[in-house]
Amino acid sequence: GSSLLFLIAIIMLQWSLAHAQQQQNPLTMNGGSLLAMAGNECVALATDKRFGSGPQMVNIAPRHVWSPHPNLMLGFVGLEGDVQSLSEDLKVQVTAKRNRALGFGTDKVERRISPPALACITSHVLFEKRGYFVEPIVVGLIESTRKPFLCAMDMIGAQSFSKSFVCSGAAAKSLYGTAEALWKPNMEPEELAEVCGRAFQAALERDC
Repeated sequence: GSSLLFLIAIIMLQWSLAHAQQQQNPLTMNGGSLLAMAGNECVALATDKRFGSGPQMVNIAPRHVWSPHPNLMLGFVGLEGDVQSLSEDLKVQVTAKRNRALGFGTDKVERRISPPALACITSHVLFEKRGYFVEPIVVGLIESTRKPFLCAMDMIGAQSFSKSFVCSGAAAKSLYGTAEALWKPNMEPEELAEVCGRAFQAALERDC
């Protein structure tokens, strides 16, 4: 009996320490999770609306997702102040890149930034700053081939590519499990949206 109580006490202590570390982690302080999946010439990005301060929910508002054009999205999770700063930095960088491409010629056809190019710029900015507590995900379609592009990054810009799914945020561990169980290749847009939503909701319910 005493050994069983001792074992339970150790498990509770380990859980309390892990919970305290998660609350103190700036990347998960404000909550938020992202899940991106690839389908047949389509992609899906799921995100939650919870804005918290540690274990306390402060507000329910849309998570920050930037879409430079219809074939490209950039989702952010992390410390909210850093999310806003990184978003503004990237918008400035992308605008400057587009202006340099246009130059002073007469051809003013707008050139849209590609998913790999945005991932490269995001990685460079994160590595240059090395202080943003943000883990972004770049998701989109390569316009020439219509192939999905998924790229997740850590806070110093290290890139992780996938042809199936990527996830980030406070519920990342649960998201990997549910996405692995539900994802299958070559899903059409309607099925992809349904599967991505089910995997995301199941992971959040497991992580609570």
